[in-house]
Amino acid sequence: MRVLLIDDESMYYKMMVKDLEKSGYQLEYARTGNEGLAAVTSKSPEVVIVDLQLPDMTGFEIIERLRTTADFGHISILVITGRHEIDNKLKAFSLGADDYLVKPFNLEELIARLGNLARRGNAIKYVRKLEADQDKKTTLISVHSLRGRVGCSTLAVNLGLALKQLWSRRTLIIDPVITAGQVAMMLNTSPRVTLESYANLPIADLDSNVADDLAILHKSGIYYAAASKLPIAMDTYSNEFWSKLLEKFIGQNEFIVADAPHDFSDNAIQLLNASTHILLLMAPELSSLRAASNALNIYDKLGFPETKVKIVLNMISNHSGIKQAQLEKALGFPISFTLPYDPEEVIRR
Repeated sequence: MRVLLIDDESMYYKMMVKDLEKSGYQLEYARTGNEGLAAVTSKSPEVVIVDLQLPDMTGFEIIERLRTTADFGHISILVITGRHEIDNKLKAFSLGADDYLVKPFNLEELIARLGNLARRGNAIKYVRKLEADQDKKTTLISVHSLRGRVGCSTLAVNLGLALKQLWSRRTLIIDPVITAGQVAMMLNTSPRVTLESYANLPIADLDSNVADDLAILHKSGIYYAAASKLPIAMDTYSNEFWSKLLEKFIGQNEFIVADAPHDFSDNAIQLLNASTHILLLMAPELSSLRAASNALNIYDKLGFPETKVKIVLNMISNHSGIKQAQLEKALGFPISFTLPYDPEEVIRR
């Protein structure tokens, strides 16, 4: 554990260093406030011990500088001073000091206080890292089926709209279907640009500006990247194209919903692999059951964890079809969601 002492009286460093090292602390030393602030950046201490009286600035100024710099927020601050006035103590705490010790002090007490401060600082650092990771994480949901006409596009568009309405976060719907996708039509728009527009662009030129151009803002507030208006060749989008474009989209959006191709082409696998969740959509009839069973088998061979896959049963007609329990028994996999029959298949724009 690294500790930084900022004190112009070197005798305190000499007095502390051996006992702290025996207790597992690495003690760094700075004589002035400016030296100390530089050492905070270069040495990355978990705890700073600061005297209130320094040649170039006060300890109060150092506390304030540390507490107003985001990168140093996890560092614990212990004030040591010969000044025992209550006003100084209250000011130190109000600026963000974590503990206060009056000189002369007992080394055993100092070491005990350092242990508490180090644990506190590490806990804060860990929580902030989790928060930062969570803030950066993008949720990518692929709606998938090996069989068409089960409502994948309808679900993808409605899900994208719902995520935007619920969380008010930037949400993108991707439509990579090469046989002419349905997303733009369901949003009642005519896209000015489609994914095909950039398919032949050199990979080195596929940057955030391209991703920005492809993400068209809809009047509902969501963004969508439209499929080509007419069917295109299977090899139109290279693996490198998808890899880099997905990377850019993931960096720009907090939610992404993909109306995935109805196959296991290289590009489809790449999209499914990058997804945080796969919604496998099926209908309560025999051909859809067979397609869902085949998809689950291939997911398993691809190494997708079961927790990544959720089966959605879409009751696409007013006929009951195969019962949910029978479907689950045949698949050996639970059905997580059931969509009721809706003859209008309304998309609320």
